[in-house]
Amino acid sequence: MREPVDFHTHHGAFGAYGSFTLGRIGAGGGFNVHDGRGPARGGIHIGVVRSDTARFLPFSIPTPADLKAFAVELEGKDFREVSTWPAESVERRLGWGTDSWAASEISFRLATPFGPVPDPRALGWDALRPHILPAVWAEMELDNSRSREPALAVFGLTPGDTGAGPVGLPGLVGADLQGLWGVAAPAASGATPFAGFAFLESFGQDLTVATPHWLGTSFGLCWRLEPGERRRMRFALGWHLAGPATSGLSTRYAYNRHWKDLGEILAEAVARTDTAWETARARDAELEKLTPERRWMLAHATRGYFGNSQLLEREDGTPAYVVNEGEYCMMNTLDLSVDQVFFERRFFPWAVREILDLVADRHSFLDRLKVPDRTDLVEGGVSFCHDMGVRNRFSDPGTSSYEKSGLEGCFSHMTFEQACNFALLAGHWSAHDVDGKWREGRRGLLESLVESVERREHPDPALRRGIPGTDSVRCGTGTEITTYDSLDPSLAQARGNLYTTVKLWSAYLGLERALGDGPAARRAAAGARRVERALETWPCDDGVLPALDDGRSRSAILPAVEGLVHPLTWGDADAASPEGRYSELVRILGRHLEAVLESDLCRFPDGGWRISSTSDNSWPSKIWIAQHAAERIFRMPPDAKADAAHLQWLSEGCADWGFTDQIQNGKGIGSKYYPRGVTSILFLDGGAALG
Repeated sequence: MREPVDFHTHHGAFGAYGSFTLGRIGAGGGFNVHDGRGPARGGIHIGVVRSDTARFLPFSIPTPADLKAFAVELEGKDFREVSTWPAESVERRLGWGTDSWAASEISFRLATPFGPVPDPRALGWDALRPHILPAVWAEMELDNSRSREPALAVFGLTPGDTGAGPVGLPGLVGADLQGLWGVAAPAASGATPFAGFAFLESFGQDLTVATPHWLGTSFGLCWRLEPGERRRMRFALGWHLAGPATSGLSTRYAYNRHWKDLGEILAEAVARTDTAWETARARDAELEKLTPERRWMLAHATRGYFGNSQLLEREDGTPAYVVNEGEYCMMNTLDLSVDQVFFERRFFPWAVREILDLVADRHSFLDRLKVPDRTDLVEGGVSFCHDMGVRNRFSDPGTSSYEKSGLEGCFSHMTFEQACNFALLAGHWSAHDVDGKWREGRRGLLESLVESVERREHPDPALRRGIPGTDSVRCGTGTEITTYDSLDPSLAQARGNLYTTVKLWSAYLGLERALGDGPAARRAAAGARRVERALETWPCDDGVLPALDDGRSRSAILPAVEGLVHPLTWGDADAASPEGRYSELVRILGRHLEAVLESDLCRFPDGGWRISSTSDNSWPSKIWIAQHAAERIFRMPPDAKADAAHLQWLSEGCADWGFTDQIQNGKGIGSKYYPRGVTSILFLDGGAALG
C-alpha cells in the first residue's frame, strides 16, 4: 500500500481543544483554538529559499502582497522562481504519534505525543502537568550538502489576520498571533524570526532576513544553511486561552493552572522537545503490528479525538471533561461517549467517571412515557440528555442543545438510547472503580435506571418482552430516534428496533455489573434474559434478522452486533461468547452477521461495509465495532478488502477535513472533524478469537 499523502488531519493535544491542522494539498491549514468547526485555511509555507528560487511542500504557495489599500504604487514583487514539489513526489507517513512528509532535499515532521493521563481527583492537578501541555512539536531537515550556495530552511504561516509579534523570552526566538498561538525555537538553534506582508519579501537575494514588519500577515522562523551543510531544526507550536472556557457551567482550561500565558507554554514545549519526540515515536512503534490500512485509520482517528478534547477546571477546583462533537461542537454527546469509551478506558478511564457524573448531576431528568394504543401518560423514570451543550456553552440542567419535540426523525429525542448508554458507561467504569465508592454513591441512580429501562419495554411487567416499546413524552407528537439519526427507520427509529434491542441487552448487563448484587441486579439479569428470548422469536429470513419487528421491514443492519462488544471489552467474555451463558442470543446474531455479509446486503460495491442495506450512509466508527465483533467473537478473518475501501473513503472522500464519520457512497457528507473514530482502538485488541 502506498501511504495516502493528500488529506487533512488534526495535530492536537489532550484536553486543549485546539489543533494545528495540516496535510491537504493546496489547502493550507493552521491553528484553530477553542473552536472545532473545521480546519483553518491560512497559508502554510514549509520549504527552502535560495537566491533566485523558492520551493515549498505543496500545502500552499506564497503569493505577492496586495498593498493597494496602503498606497497604489506599492506592489508585492517576487524576484525568485516560486514552485512547490509535485504531490506525486511527496512521501507521507502517518504514525500514531508522528506525521512526516519528505520531498527531495527536505523533510518535515510533526509530533503529537500522548499516553496515559493520571486521575486529577486521585492524584491532584500537579500530577497532570506533564500530560496537558497545549503544544505539538515540529522538525525540519534540509540537505544542502550537494549545493554550492547557501539556503534558508523556512517555516511560515499566513493566517489572514494581523496582530503577530515576537516571542520575547530568554533563550527563545519565535512569534505568536495575538497571544493565542505561536511558534518558538531555541535561540541557540540559529533560528531567525521574520514577518511582513508577503512571505518572500522578508528574504533578500543574499538571504539576509529583513527586520520583521509586524503589521503584515505572514510570519515564521528560518534557519540559514551553508553550502554542503545538512541540518535538523526542531521547534514547538503551542496555543493558549486564558479566562473563561465555558458558560452555563463556569470553567477554565486546566492547563491555566500550570502556565499563565502562551510564552510560558512555548518555553515549556521547547524544553520538552526530546521527550516529546521519544514518546511520539514509541506510540508509532505500538501500531507496527497492525496492517498498514488499520495503522493509518487508527492514527488518523486518534488525532480527531484529541483535537476535540477539553479538560476543564471548575470554580471549585474540580475537573470537568468534555469531548466536543466535531463540526457540530456539541459537548459530551452521550451516544458518542459510549463508543469513545473503548479508547478512554485504555489511557484515561477516569474521564468516563467524569462524564457519568456530569450527565447525572446536570443532564438527567425524570421522564414520562407514551405507550402505543394508550392515551394516558405513565411514569418512565430517569434518563439522560443527548448532549450537554454546544460551542462551549453548557445547556440548562436537564436539557440538551439537540433534542426537539414533535419530530419523527433528526433532532427528536434519544431518551431510550441515552438511558442504555449511561448503563453501558457505568458497566465499563465499574472495572476501574476498585474501591466501589462510585457505585455505592450512585447505587440509588443505578437502581432507578433498572426500573426505567424496564418500563421503556412496557410499564406493565406482564407485557415486557425484551424490546423497547415506548416513547418519551418529551417527543410530544413525535417518536424517539437513535444515534443513527440521519438514516432511514432501519436504524433511526428506536422503538421495536433490532439495534436498540441488543443494546438493551448489553445495558442490562452493564447495570447488573455496576450493581453487583441485590434485587435490582437480579432484575437487570432477568431483563437480559427477556432480550435473549426476544431474539429467539424475532422474524428471520435465511438467518437475516430484519431491522424492525413490525412484520414489514426488510432492512438488514450491521449494528445488531454492537451490543456484544461492550461486555467483551469490560471483561465479561462469557456473555459475548457463542458458548457462553447467552449462547443462543450470540449465535443468532452471529448467523445474522454472516448472512448480511455473505449476501452482500451490507456491503458496498467497493467492499466497504454498509451500516444498513437500505441506506447509502455508512459510519466508519460503527463499522469498526462490527468488525471487532466479527473477528473476536465469530472468528471471521479480517476483511482486507473492506479495510482498503474504508481507508479510501477517509483519505480521498474526506480529504478536506480531519477524521469524518458520515460517508455516503465513499464521500464525506457530515460528522466532519470528528472524535468518534477512536473505536478503531479495537484493532489493537483483534487477532485472537475467543476461546
